[in-house]
Amino acid sequence: MLKLPMISFIVTSYNYGKYITETLESIKSQSYQNFEIIIVDDFSQDNSCKLVEDFISNNQQLKITLIKQEKNHGQLYSMIEGLKTAHGEFISFIDSDDILMPEYAKSHIKAHLSTSVAFTSCQIIEIDENDQIHTMHSNASPHCEKLEQLFSENEINFKVLKNKRFGGWYWSPNSSAMYRKASIDFMCDYKNSEKWKICPDKFLFNFANLIGGSAIIYTPLIGYRRHKNNAGNSSLVTGNKRLHSDKTTLNNLRNNIIIRPETIKFLWQEKNKLGKRNTVKLILTVILSYIF
Repeated sequence: MLKLPMISFIVTSYNYGKYITETLESIKSQSYQNFEIIIVDDFSQDNSCKLVEDFISNNQQLKITLIKQEKNHGQLYSMIEGLKTAHGEFISFIDSDDILMPEYAKSHIKAHLSTSVAFTSCQIIEIDENDQIHTMHSNASPHCEKLEQLFSENEINFKVLKNKRFGGWYWSPNSSAMYRKASIDFMCDYKNSEKWKICPDKFLFNFANLIGGSAIIYTPLIGYRRHKNNAGNSSLVTGNKRLHSDKTTLNNLRNNIIIRPETIKFLWQEKNKLGKRNTVKLILTVILSYIF
């Protein structure tokens, strides 16, 4: 008998005790129920771990694993630690201050089973620290240019991205994505996670897209929280404009500078898994993105 694939929700947590229970409840409430939850706590100093332990105790019917790190390593390291223990064929890395809509998992799985991309990214709903909706048409999400690009109302609305330049940004933030595990298992070998303590989705999205492509789901399926402690709120949002703070601008510049050499080094490290011919092709794609 055919079996539906399992999803591993990897929740990275650091001092977000105010939000993490609501995040976990939103995963629990998914209409698609074949999943496990892996929480990686990055040495939180608040009550996050106690809240997670309480959630586990109250939901023993769920498959939940808590990994406590003995010191703070940063978000990408936590993601990789969760990935190493994941059993699902599909992976979603969830920030512990975001909220998933009930159809999140089902919509992503439908899109994946209708195509063969490495990952899918959905649109977002912007919310604040009190769950107040600010907009369902966020300028932090891609939007469909032509309605005829979409499918009928009875189908999941998505579009496979093509011919996108490596190093760019064409997706919504971190929690919006679901990966085929095979496309990011390579990341278990990555040793420079300290370079991506902030905004690791820049590296992960571009790497996965390089390896196997991506698709946009034109439905807002997560509540993306803007609050004073996250990277998203360091940019002033005024109408259709995002005005980056100096800190955000410097971080974006740094990420843009390091992403290509880091990817090239990592691809070469993985040449035995990828095959030398494929490795050379991928490295050339990255190098040519400096120009085109």
